[in-house]
Amino acid sequence: MRWQNLGFYWVLFSGNVCSPVLSALSPELPPLFQEFCFDCHGDGSKKGGVSFDHTAFTSPEDQRKFWFDVWRNLDAELMPPSDKPRPTTEQRATLQAWVEANPLHLNSAQPDPGRVTIRRLNREEYRNTIRDLTGVDYPVQEHFPPDDTGYGFDTIGDVLNLSPIHLEKYLAAAKEIVAGALTPANSLRVHLVPEGPPPLDPKERAAYTESIIRSFAQKALRRPVDAVTLSRLCALADGDFDQGLRDAFAAVLASPRFLFRAEVQTAEDKPGENAQVDEFALASRLSYFLWSSMPDMELWNLAQKGQLRSQWEAQLKRMLADPKIERFSRNFVGQWLQTRDTEAVPIQVNAILGVKKREEQDKIFPFKLRHAMRLETEMLFSYVLRQGLPSEELLTARYSFLTSGLAKFYGLAGVTGSEVRKVQLPEGSHRQGILGHGSFLLLTSNPTRTSPVKRGLFLLENVLGTPAPPPPPNIPPLEGVAEGKKLGMREMMVLHRSEALCASCHARMDPLGLALENFNAIGQYHEPAADKPLDLSGQLVTGEKFQTLPELVTILATSRRHDFYRCLSEKMLTYALGRGLDATDIPHIKRLVEAQEKPGGNLMALVKAVTESVPFQFTRPMQSAIANAPAPR
Repeated sequence: MRWQNLGFYWVLFSGNVCSPVLSALSPELPPLFQEFCFDCHGDGSKKGGVSFDHTAFTSPEDQRKFWFDVWRNLDAELMPPSDKPRPTTEQRATLQAWVEANPLHLNSAQPDPGRVTIRRLNREEYRNTIRDLTGVDYPVQEHFPPDDTGYGFDTIGDVLNLSPIHLEKYLAAAKEIVAGALTPANSLRVHLVPEGPPPLDPKERAAYTESIIRSFAQKALRRPVDAVTLSRLCALADGDFDQGLRDAFAAVLASPRFLFRAEVQTAEDKPGENAQVDEFALASRLSYFLWSSMPDMELWNLAQKGQLRSQWEAQLKRMLADPKIERFSRNFVGQWLQTRDTEAVPIQVNAILGVKKREEQDKIFPFKLRHAMRLETEMLFSYVLRQGLPSEELLTARYSFLTSGLAKFYGLAGVTGSEVRKVQLPEGSHRQGILGHGSFLLLTSNPTRTSPVKRGLFLLENVLGTPAPPPPPNIPPLEGVAEGKKLGMREMMVLHRSEALCASCHARMDPLGLALENFNAIGQYHEPAADKPLDLSGQLVTGEKFQTLPELVTILATSRRHDFYRCLSEKMLTYALGRGLDATDIPHIKRLVEAQEKPGGNLMALVKAVTESVPFQFTRPMQSAIANAPAPR
């Protein structure tokens, strides 16, 4: 929206619905905002610091963010709150459509693909790419600094910078990898130099060397190599054959075009049309999304022939069936549900179980169970994906993937062997879906006790997609409110949120977390003492009430299923695109949600919809991309 139009929106939300300024709009829209929003956010009211009739924006980005938040609150039914008059489904859709069409100026017929970020390979992508390219399994955790994360993921281009220490490490790694792969006695050499020793004739030798370098470089750089680059690489190899190849290969692996996934728009701008990503870039987008690695030869060959898009569904099916798809579960789920941290989260078993002897602690909760907990969650995701099951099966599954040790820890009999396998949970089991997984329960606890706040916040952020704002500073510890009294968790939480400033956020988090209080800080289920029954009941901020954890799960998978679909869609799209989402992504989010909501919709349909989405398949026209580029920092 242009700055001169701001006055229009101030008039619109001032309550003066008879203003002639409104005549161009549908007459029902202003009264809907006045009816449902102005009690708290208009006519002088400014609850939560939000006012529709006094909103001033410091930048167009601020303005888009404001309306994006309005749209999200409407979509999640967070506003108006459940104790206020609320719009019908049709009225809510009308309000959302107005926000999309007017202040946000979204065009559903020609949606904006958003900006494309230049992305450095993160550690996992680098390791997988090197392994798939050369056969060398390079220990990136030992040699490279940890990657920064943004929006919960380490695939975000804006935070994957290149520091001086990165540059040093990449140069050293390139030499070490090439030296190991091209050692004459190394079997990997056959993979890189399949035709054996070079011919003796100088011209044939030069042609042979060029063909080897071209083959390696185009795989590593993920597109055909231009003549100038190829000539420079061959110049490095002029002399001793083995040393020349090592120098040329190392130069490729240390080059920005290998380390960064930069895309160059080759198509000419067409007014009013997005630019289609070329098939080499598209092959890289697809392979790094699903396999966290470079395209294989089948994807490369299809891109070279211009046939990747025509073979899209067949390639998706092939890639989802490939063992490398486990990288998707490990890297996407590992960050969305934070299972990557399962083996590192600090925990004090002695304080939780009251067991002082270390050998007894290790017997009850050996370290290997942490790894089994991580696999349990990642393998459930893989199973739901490959079996074409609905996304909410992640919440409702009455089965899990367990080792004998983890099954015993959960109190389940009849599971033998150290291998992870699918286990049907018994009738009446207290575990169901990811909310019953040890990874989730462990990650959302404090070192010495459970944390209803952490558990509730986790569900808001990663299941419902409605994160609470950050807490105010200098909050006292929960235990401090008890003042020597023996209070249960719920009683302490009531006292803790007695401040009005804290109450609104805790009203969203606490009921979710308290429903899980039968599970201790390391994920074991325990029955409450007969004289101290636990109250697991609660109410969502959207109004739904529950008495038990199974009832909460049912709500999340039915009446709040749309929220789960939207949250999962946003997380997966963020991971795939390598950037945060904004208001321009509303049409894409809606289509991803629809892919799960329609008959036959499932988790696989979501993955397919992400890869077929406008921001995955297209870029902005060059002039538009330049105009919309973020300002230098």
